[in-house]
Amino acid sequence: MVTPELTMQVNTLWTAFMAAGVSPLDTLEQITRALADRSYRPSQNATPELRTALIDLLDSAPMQNGTVQTEVYDHLVSKLAISAQSGQSGPALTPNHIMKLMVDLVEPTPDDTIIDPTVGTGGMLVAVAAYVRNRRPGFSTDAGANYGSNGALLTGVAPNAPLNRIATTNLRLHGVRNVAVSNGDPLGEETGVGNTGHGTFSIVLANSPFAGTRDSVAAAKDLLTVVRTKKTELLFLAHSLRLLRDGGRAAVILPDSALFGTSKAHTDARRMLVEDHKLDAVVRLPPGVFRPHSALSTSILLFHKAETTDSVWFYDVRADGFTLDDNRAQIEADDLPDVLERWRSLRSLRNMATTEAGDGTEKAAHETVRPRTSQSFVVPRSEIAEQGYDLTFNRYRIVLGERVVHRSANDILIDIARLELRIQQGSSALARALAETL
Repeated sequence: MVTPELTMQVNTLWTAFMAAGVSPLDTLEQITRALADRSYRPSQNATPELRTALIDLLDSAPMQNGTVQTEVYDHLVSKLAISAQSGQSGPALTPNHIMKLMVDLVEPTPDDTIIDPTVGTGGMLVAVAAYVRNRRPGFSTDAGANYGSNGALLTGVAPNAPLNRIATTNLRLHGVRNVAVSNGDPLGEETGVGNTGHGTFSIVLANSPFAGTRDSVAAAKDLLTVVRTKKTELLFLAHSLRLLRDGGRAAVILPDSALFGTSKAHTDARRMLVEDHKLDAVVRLPPGVFRPHSALSTSILLFHKAETTDSVWFYDVRADGFTLDDNRAQIEADDLPDVLERWRSLRSLRNMATTEAGDGTEKAAHETVRPRTSQSFVVPRSEIAEQGYDLTFNRYRIVLGERVVHRSANDILIDIARLELRIQQGSSALARALAETL
C-alpha cells in the first residue's frame, strides 16, 4: 500500500521534472525506463539532483514491493490525465471508468483475440486482463498463456516508442506479459496491413483520434477505398472494421461529428456501418467526460462485423459519476450501471432465439418499447435510413413540452361582455353619486 510519505515523494519528483522543463509524457517515459531498467539514468534536462531523487525513489524499501510499484505507476499515469489543467501537453487519456464500461459491454473471453489500435498508456488492455481474470479464476495472463487462436493475450499499437514503453511497463506491472505492443500509425499503409493483421481480431476496443483531418496521401489505400475522406474519425471507423474478422465485435469512441456530419463521406461511412454491418448501440457520453483535454461530445459505438443492422439501441448518459468540469470531482449521480444493466437485458432478449428466456426477459422486452421520451430506446434500421443515417440521440428523441390549454374564443367573448357590463354599471353608480353631491 502506498503511504502518504511515498505519495509526497512521488509528487515532489514529478514537480522537479516539470520544473526542469521536461514534459509530462517525457517525465513518465523516463521514470518508466528507470523502473524497467535500474541501470538507466534520465538524461533529458535532468540535473544531478534530479537523477539522485529518482534513484532514491526506486531504491526505497516500499518500491521493492510489486503491488506498491503498480500503485505508484497508476498514480503517475493519472498525472498525465490532469496535466492539461495547467496547460501542459500530454495524451488525451480515456478515463478508467469509461474503459471499464467499454470492456463490460463487449464481455471479452479467453477465446477472443483483442486489439487496441490506439493503445496510449495501455489502460484499455489492463482493463481487459482484469475483466477476464475476475470471471475466470485461475486464468493466467502471463507470458505463454493459451489465450486466443494465435496464443497472444492482447495486441496494441502505440504511435511512438515512448508510449510503447509506457504501455508495456503498465501492463507488466499489472501482471500482463503475454502482450504484443508495436509502434506504428494505425491509419498508415505500413501498419494497416502488415503489422497488425487486418481481419484477424475478434474484438476491437479503442478511443479513436478526435476529430481532425489527414492527408490522403499518407492514409492506407485500402481505407480510402472504403471511405474517401481526410477525416480521421471516419478513417478510424473503417480501420476498426478492417481489423475485425467476420462476426467480430467492437466498442469504439467517436466524436459526435462523425454521427451527424452531412458530407458524402460521413453519410457513406454511416450507411456502410448500418447496412453492411451490424450497429448494435450508440451510447452518448456526457460532453465533459474528456475534460480537461477536450470538451468534444463523444459516443461509444458498439458494432459487429456482420451482415446488416436490425435496430439500434440509443442511450443518453447524463452523468458518469464525476462533475463535468475541468476538476472532474466524484459525485453520486452515475448512469453507467444502468447502461450496463439495460444493455445486458436487451442483449438477452435478442439472443432468445438460441437461448432460453431468463429472469431479465420482461425488462428486456420493456426496453424495446420504451418511449422516445426516455433516456434509452430502440430505433429500427428503416427509420435511421430515412433520417440519412444520422446516429445522434437527439435526432430520434421526443421532447415533451409543457401542455398549454387555450380557452375557447366564445368563453373569451363572454368574459369581455361581462367586464364591459361591470364597467357600465360602475360608471352609472359613479354618475349617480356625483349628482347627489351637487
